[in-house]
Amino acid sequence: MSSSLDEELRRAGVDEDLLLYPHVFSGPPKEIPFFLPHAVDGPHIGMFPLAKARPAADAYRAVSGSVSPEFRDELDRFASLLESEHGEWEYATKALDWYDQDTIFFSITG
Repeated sequence: MSSSLDEELRRAGVDEDLLLYPHVFSGPPKEIPFFLPHAVDGPHIGMFPLAKARPAADAYRAVSGSVSPEFRDELDRFASLLESEHGEWEYATKALDWYDQDTIFFSITG
């Protein structure tokens, strides 16, 4: 499955594993042992690996001028979010010995 934004990113040369749709609409982790209700047209929860946050943000910034103007604002917001999350993750993994987060979770509300 894909989105129009993913099609633009793919056309601009972004690697498949950095596209948004498979992560943002991935649903909850398989390790959750119970059913989470979700909308008929998709899950309410998405996940993005923190290890890919910086590479994705860099890729999105690099192709921002190549994608259709209708997607640039959304793409820039995602890049900013991923850069921020990466910065916090990088700090926490170095400064906090108990920190073991490896995933960004998205709540999709409409």
